[in-house]
Amino acid sequence: MEIGDIYKSLLSHGIIEKMKAHGVKWIFICGIDNILLKIVDPLFLGISIHKNTQISSKSIFKEEAFSPECVFGKLNGNPSIIDYNLITEELTYATDDNGNFLYRDLNVLSHLLTIDAIEKASTFDLPYHRTFKKNTFINDEGMKQVPEDNNSFKFETFIFDAFSFFDDLLLFRVNKDEFAPIKALTRIK
Repeated sequence: MEIGDIYKSLLSHGIIEKMKAHGVKWIFICGIDNILLKIVDPLFLGISIHKNTQISSKSIFKEEAFSPECVFGKLNGNPSIIDYNLITEELTYATDDNGNFLYRDLNVLSHLLTIDAIEKASTFDLPYHRTFKKNTFINDEGMKQVPEDNNSFKFETFIFDAFSFFDDLLLFRVNKDEFAPIKALTRIK
């Protein structure tokens, strides 16, 4: 199961109905590698309730204009995570009427969804994303081998791909001190 399959899994195992029966109204989904994430954030929940949104996501400002991270934006009028390869120089510097950048909100893997949004997302077939990766393996002699080049494809779905099936989402920009992804830190040597 890939992470985007969580919606269908919750439905098929009866968990959505159990949560509804227990009066659950909001679900918090986060990445496990962010050691600074505020798991219980009453301000985030309060604003989401006040704005009557179905989906809310935290973001941080992308300070380096052309750094290779994906950003929140709208594709075909719906909320999406846009791959950095698709962000042109024009989009990088695009602003709204108040001078705020339109494509500089990074996804910090912190999302609030209503139970109804979770149920709706369970009906979607999310797209698979393919990446070519370098994976360690056991060779014919039974020895661990670390390849020098990419040697396998990984196919996965993402939680945020469901967001594009909704009309809007609330972005809640936080300070960068709420984001320290361990995976990214371990790649830096």
